[in-house]
Amino acid sequence: MSKAIIIVGATETGKTTFVKNMIKRVPNKGALFIYDINNEYSEYFPYKLLDIDDFMEKTQFISKGVFVLEEATIYLNNRSSNKYLVDLMTRKRHTFNTIILVFHSMRAVPRYIYELSNYIVIFKTNDSPDMTSRELKDDRLEGIMTRVKAHKNMHYHEVLKIY
Repeated sequence: MSKAIIIVGATETGKTTFVKNMIKRVPNKGALFIYDINNEYSEYFPYKLLDIDDFMEKTQFISKGVFVLEEATIYLNNRSSNKYLVDLMTRKRHTFNTIILVFHSMRAVPRYIYELSNYIVIFKTNDSPDMTSRELKDDRLEGIMTRVKAHKNMHYHEVLKIY
């Protein structure tokens, strides 16, 4: 199975817990490749942190892997694209890889990542639902983000199938 999943939410909304629960279901823990600048996943991936480009380059020929890019807000931006990530996401159907990218804000999700993804999990953010909908050119986002924002449970989230 191959897919790309974007996880978006403000601090303390449950993003990392959500991803860790996903990881628990991965049958082959040796197929996990986690880029984690805060060392929150050391029980799953206890290796030295590389530069993001080095990490992505070294994982280019992996298949049947699960990639988690925690805190993607810090090293991926809207002004440029990471050629290795584009390649990894574009070839996911052929390599059977799953890519999980974690962001703090919808504004931080580069459009090319949104367009190459299959799902987005939306926790509470400080983003404007209507602006996000316009920027990513997906009218469904406004209603989902409005519902999530209004929900009383801080850890409430909704999943949107992008494509």
